Amino acid sequence: MNHSMTEKTETLDGHVAFIQFAKRPIPGLVKTRLIPELGEEVATQVHETLLKRTLHTLVDSGLGAVQLWWDKAWDDKAYLAQLGVDGVFSTFSQEGDDLGERMYQALSTQLKTFRKVILLGSDCPVLSASYLAQAILALDSADLVLGPSDDGGYVLIGAKSLTYATLKDTLWGTPSVMATTLQQAQWEGLRTQLLPELWDVDLPEDYRRWKMME
Repeated sequence: MNHSMTEKTETLDGHVAFIQFAKRPIPGLVKTRLIPELGEEVATQVHETLLKRTLHTLVDSGLGAVQLWWDKAWDDKAYLAQLGVDGVFSTFSQEGDDLGERMYQALSTQLKTFRKVILLGSDCPVLSASYLAQAILALDSADLVLGPSDDGGYVLIGAKSLTYATLKDTLWGTPSVMATTLQQAQWEGLRTQLLPELWDVDLPEDYRRWKMME
């Protein structure tokens, strides 16, 4: 699925695209590690709040074209209108058997059109426009940039050059994710750069940390 949402992108940097990966807001299928403590309804609300927050950060930054990639194809027009976020360039559905394949497919597809493509999840409450700007700048001298998370993964991956092997054979959801991606990128001859460490909301303690900030 691919549909244009706005013409505001005419004023954006045509060389940069942001890809936001997100799950459809289905109770019981999102933020599952929060459900034992918060219940399905609140866990879904957390997911939607973070999804909207990330989308606002990307759109309001004005730094590039914004794309929202759902885990499955669905008719999202009414939902996007309900979110009240203007400026989404287009929406897509992810394709691939695992996260690495889905990420590679999204990044490599958009690198045919954009010079720099930055992919993020929908879980990081401390993401900022300045952090996105750092990622864009890092890609002036690097092929691949990663925004580490404190659980061993990363909240952001940006590329101007990428191979499938970089994201293949990775144990997603484990503390070795970032180290594996870095190692495989280096084996592929890609120049890499790391951004400052951030964190995302996966576990109840992450949720409490986020709530203490507000």
